[in-house]
Amino acid sequence: MKRPCLLLLPALLAACNAPAPYATTEGILRPGATLNVEIAGGRLDAYHPASGQRPDLFTVSATAPSNGTPPAPRLRARGNEVTVTAGALASLLVRVPAGVNLVVNSRNGDVNVTDIGGNARINAARGNVTVMVPQYAQATVGEGTLAVTMGAMRWPGTLRFSVSRGDITLRVPAPAAFSAHLQTDDGTLFTEFALRGSAHGNVETIDGGVNGGGAQRIWAHTRVGAIRLLRMQPQP
Repeated sequence: MKRPCLLLLPALLAACNAPAPYATTEGILRPGATLNVEIAGGRLDAYHPASGQRPDLFTVSATAPSNGTPPAPRLRARGNEVTVTAGALASLLVRVPAGVNLVVNSRNGDVNVTDIGGNARINAARGNVTVMVPQYAQATVGEGTLAVTMGAMRWPGTLRFSVSRGDITLRVPAPAAFSAHLQTDDGTLFTEFALRGSAHGNVETIDGGVNGGGAQRIWAHTRVGAIRLLRMQPQP
């Protein structure tokens, strides 16, 4: 089986004051590859390649507070995956190539993923997570809000979204057909789809099919917080 081509280019380091990057790394990832980002204590922003960049180029730029410069992020390549690890204080701007999937593990900091060409999976222990992608996403948050807007009409199996303490807002294309399970242990549920729920004490639950239902599912749960499942209308 032909494996996606991967080329790592040397890191370019510069001693600059934030917000200018103190470390930047570039490389090539082909469609179908995965970019893993592990970040300890900073903000992560992920976008598609910048205007004028080749579509298979990934870029990782690290910034830090002016009172200290942490070590540059470490990169490891294995097969068709690249893993980026950033320590405390470092915030990252990541450019994700077309057709490359993004996996994020964040300990403490906000995560913003916007308009990447692949799918996204986010695991954040603490921080607010915002995802807006034309494909599909999944996310788990410990403490913080979770807002996901996705353009995919079809996805494999069940997409899972969970928060221990915080609100969840999901926006899904209005014509998409799927089964939904929404539950809050202490909060409220709201949906623009034709679904009905039930309540038992503080627990509210919605189970039902949207546009005829089907094998693909959306599962969302928060222990303390509200869940909103909204319709995203097709653009003219």
